[in-house]
Amino acid sequence: VFTASDRMAIYEPEKPNDEEFAKQATDYINYVFMKDNPGYRILWDATHDSLLMGNGVVKHWWDDKEECEYSEHSGLTAEQIAMVSSDPEVEIVGQKPGYPQIISMPDPQTGQLVEQQLQTFDVKIKRVIRSGRLRVECIEPEDFLLDRAAVSIETARFCAHRNSHMTRSTLIEMGFDKDLVNSLPVDRFSSIQQEKISRDDESQTFFNMVGDDSMLLIELFECYVKADIDGDGIAETVRAFYAGAAGTGELLDWEVWEDDVPFSDIPCEPVPHRWDARSVADDTSDIQRVKTVLTRQFLDNLYWVNNPMTAAQESSVTNPDMLRSPKFGGTVFYKAGTQPPVPLPVPFIGDKALLGLQHFDNVREMRTGVSRSTMALDPEALQNQTATANQNQKDSAYSQIELIARNQAELGWRRVFRQLLKLIVKHQDRPRTIRLRDTWVEMDPRSWNANMDVTVNIGLGTGSRDRDMSMLNVILGGQIAMTDRLASGGFVDKALDMLPKINMTLTKLAESAGIKNPDQFYLDIKPDTVEQMKAQAQQNASKPDPKLQIEQVKAQSQMQIQASEHQSNMIKANAEIQKATADAQVKIVEANAAAHNAQMEQQLAAAKIQVDQLKAAAQNQTVMAKAALDNLVKLEIARIMASKDIDSKPDAVENKLSSDAGV
Repeated sequence: VFTASDRMAIYEPEKPNDEEFAKQATDYINYVFMKDNPGYRILWDATHDSLLMGNGVVKHWWDDKEECEYSEHSGLTAEQIAMVSSDPEVEIVGQKPGYPQIISMPDPQTGQLVEQQLQTFDVKIKRVIRSGRLRVECIEPEDFLLDRAAVSIETARFCAHRNSHMTRSTLIEMGFDKDLVNSLPVDRFSSIQQEKISRDDESQTFFNMVGDDSMLLIELFECYVKADIDGDGIAETVRAFYAGAAGTGELLDWEVWEDDVPFSDIPCEPVPHRWDARSVADDTSDIQRVKTVLTRQFLDNLYWVNNPMTAAQESSVTNPDMLRSPKFGGTVFYKAGTQPPVPLPVPFIGDKALLGLQHFDNVREMRTGVSRSTMALDPEALQNQTATANQNQKDSAYSQIELIARNQAELGWRRVFRQLLKLIVKHQDRPRTIRLRDTWVEMDPRSWNANMDVTVNIGLGTGSRDRDMSMLNVILGGQIAMTDRLASGGFVDKALDMLPKINMTLTKLAESAGIKNPDQFYLDIKPDTVEQMKAQAQQNASKPDPKLQIEQVKAQSQMQIQASEHQSNMIKANAEIQKATADAQVKIVEANAAAHNAQMEQQLAAAKIQVDQLKAAAQNQTVMAKAALDNLVKLEIARIMASKDIDSKPDAVENKLSSDAGV
């Protein structure tokens, strides 16, 4: 019933601007209850005590004791020890020299590696994990003491927790005087109650049977008494620690208590004007006694039917031991002429006894609501019944279970979670980071409102999930229809205000289906988001009518289409004109090219003639140059020859030269 959702308790804002704090408190307190403490076991034990004893008692307090872990490290250098000591949560509680360590380090002058010997140390480190935490536990109902005239724990003049599991060592560790604790007398059987014996038959045998005096168990009474301490006529709450057996114990310490009493009770069936509630055991104990008698009589009758008494004449049987203690396959010898032994008839009343047992089972179902159909799916319960009839029977029986769960939630768990919030806000003095829905979130409860109200989720057990889901689906359909009507009627703001409610319905629907984290499937619609959506809706409303905008867009599109068609026609006409112009230009170019080709042919023919003429002139010049060259050669030869003969024949030479010159 309580663990179907990951949020057992939901905090509600009390003042404006408490909405965000309420969501954070809901996530964090549920996390502390289920993760930091054994929440499921506490729920189980408190519910079990409530159903059996009438009241389950839950104790909740802030534990100031530091939680530390110790670790040993070897081979640390002085620099490493200094780095470890820089952490404020680390304390070195022990240190001793270790083995020297040889390391290679570069020489600052030469740069070469040089071996050096460093002194190392072995240290023992103390690390503070947590300086305080919220603790919750379910205590034994017989160990909770309350004023006889009290109607509630809050108004009781006296209440106390009797802890019979305290050792002398634990009391000294709590800070009480050592000599006073050691002087306390030990009563080896003072803490044995009938309830403890019923839970553990061997508790009376092994109680306080230890050899070490420091481990002897001593009763410690944590008492909360209302008394006038300062003499102003107004009673204050005093917390006092009393240890030892009644009448022989000692008052260890006391102080004026400013907080609320750290106890809450989980009632089963509250009785008006009385603290003691009725339990399921109270409603069924008389039925249990009657069924015990009927069952014994049924078994006795069955034994008699299977092994009836025998009637026989006196001295007619030679072996009467066979009648007194019959054996399987044995033989009874009786004398001739006497009547043989005859079994005495025993009427069988087993069917009547079974009918009586069935009747009282029905009475128990009517009183408690616990039946075969609510405990598990019984195939016989579905025989000759429609699904609707079976569901109605199941719901009618489960309504009594829901009533018990609602009593426990409203009168018990609601106070527990209110006290948890107050303790967290008052004593947690630093932020804490937790992993919530796959995200690391920082929780700082110092600014939360400690007086926020709380609602405990109930009615989500296996017996009513189908009904809850069907009802939530009906609610969801109505919400969606209402939202559509508001939006179509022009009330856009009201329609947007329905979105957080629809989101809440979807979340509850997922929780009814057994999904632990329904927030992963839907958006977290916050009030700021709704206001932004309203502003956007108003901005959209100031714009023209969408239908008119559509018609305007259509007209503009048609005009653009016509303009595009006209432009395309103009482009086609221009293209045709440009094509004709291009064709004429091509023809002109072709004619010019033909004329140019004819001119080029004429120039080529003239060039050929000119080339031929140049060739002929070049040949003539070549012939003339050759002839002149030959003459010059001959003349030079003649001069040379003449120079040789000039001395012998001067006149002949002179004549020759004159003739040659004339030539």
